Amino acid sequence: MTRSLVTTLGWWLLGASAGLVLGGATSFGQQHLPDGLRPFANSSGGWTVITFATVVLVTRRPSARRWWTAAGLGLVVFHAAVQGYVVASTLRGFPDSYGPGDFWFTAATLAGPVIGLAGLWWWSPRPVLRAVGVAILAAVMIGDGVSGLVRVAETTGTTWWLISIAVGVVALGRVVVRQLDRWRERALAVGLAGVGAAAFVALFSLL
Repeated sequence: MTRSLVTTLGWWLLGASAGLVLGGATSFGQQHLPDGLRPFANSSGGWTVITFATVVLVTRRPSARRWWTAAGLGLVVFHAAVQGYVVASTLRGFPDSYGPGDFWFTAATLAGPVIGLAGLWWWSPRPVLRAVGVAILAAVMIGDGVSGLVRVAETTGTTWWLISIAVGVVALGRVVVRQLDRWRERALAVGLAGVGAAAFVALFSLL
């Protein structure tokens, strides 16, 4: 087994551990967070923030800055976070299930690697990749926030959904203003975020 593979497996194991702990914590958050923040514990934006932040922190290390390491890390963290939520909820007396065919299993499988790459590209010296990476994060956070306001705000309140939108806008604005110098990359980031958010809202309206 090569040294790079061993290193990658180590990062994936660390990501799985972090995902389980953070995901388990969100189960308790549904009980103890203020009412307006409880949707964080069971939302696309919540799982995305956990996955993205973990990948960003891990890929600060040069040994984690391989695309397959980051993509695999996103997959592992997203799955582990949802599994941690399910395990903690079951132990608390709220039986839940998770596996192939479940919505969140599919979401973690498809979105996890993409979020992982977005986290890696947060550090990229290439402006185009940096623009695409932040656009992915912003699209999910803004799209999930708008979708929540449209679909479930009457029962959950608006607080978390507004925060989700704000997180996406602030992250996008930070990169566009401070890290991208040319209008081409700025337009790419804003355009992709807008199209992605609209596609997210449209998709969830069909579910």
